[in-house]
Amino acid sequence: MARQDKQSLDYGAEVKKLRQEGPRRVYLLRGEEDYLRDSFLGELRAICLPEGTEAFNYHRLQGPGLDIGALRESVEAMPFMGEHTLTEVRDFDVNRTSAYDGETLKAFLADVPEWATVAFVFAPGYAPDSRLGSVKAMKSAGADLAFTSPGEAALVRWVIRRAESLDKTIDPATANYLIWVCGTKMNGLIPEMVKIAGYAGEKAITRADIDAVAKKAPETTIFDLTDALGAGDYDKAARLLADLLADKDEPPQKQIAMVSEQFRRLYFARLAADSGKGTAFITACVPELTGRSYPLQLLQKACRRFSADRLARAVCFCAQCDYAMKDTGGEPEALMKELILRLAADRA
Repeated sequence: MARQDKQSLDYGAEVKKLRQEGPRRVYLLRGEEDYLRDSFLGELRAICLPEGTEAFNYHRLQGPGLDIGALRESVEAMPFMGEHTLTEVRDFDVNRTSAYDGETLKAFLADVPEWATVAFVFAPGYAPDSRLGSVKAMKSAGADLAFTSPGEAALVRWVIRRAESLDKTIDPATANYLIWVCGTKMNGLIPEMVKIAGYAGEKAITRADIDAVAKKAPETTIFDLTDALGAGDYDKAARLLADLLADKDEPPQKQIAMVSEQFRRLYFARLAADSGKGTAFITACVPELTGRSYPLQLLQKACRRFSADRLARAVCFCAQCDYAMKDTGGEPEALMKELILRLAADRA
């Protein structure tokens, strides 16, 4: 699971503000939840470009090698057959702007025409460097919106509505389970829900339907793998490892990082259980679990399969694997296999 911004964005409040107050002159649209990012961009287009005006007043530029002069030209173009223009800039690598372009960009952003809106749209995983003067200028000129997961309750409600749009029903507990299995990314949930709804014979989607056809998120498979190690079910652990290594969408380097993160979570949860500190301690150490009751409950149960000492050693094994991969040039897939073998062999 990706770490979220310290304060989650209230998507509904931002849309309401846009509709009531009109568009800002500059937007930074970023964050891991690209479904919400693109939904907000659709709202922005609807406000800036009433029907029949998009062909005249919409401009799109593509990074990373953005020409600041071309940007200025498109933004300063007067609207035609409408009152507003929208310039959409995709994947501009602002972190690599030259000193000259950075100063030019700062001067331009301070003087965006009142009829214009420029939206810088960044891919998930890209983080503008807030230390740079050009990034500071972008943020001070308008709205910096980092789209994160809407939170467990809101996401469950969204899953229920999506099921209804597919002529199915799903109860909140099953919706939570679906999110756990398939991940929190809304663009990832949509095709899985279409597949599950097509498979489900009855009106209501069940856990059995999800288990039958849904593709598990890598984080969920990692959880099942570590849980199998804790339970001593090494045949299951081996099958899950094979599934992970067969998934070409997730390279072994990332899988090693996810195993490491999962053992850190388990260690924090075990320490909390042993010291009686409860969930507050866990979410302080693992902030991405804040407000996510279902995976938090599973983590608290899973940590009891390990002793605190075994988890401490597991964290060390993961760190050693990471070092071998990054500093000695070890082959990631072989290192992943070796790591799981070491974790399985340490049963004390």
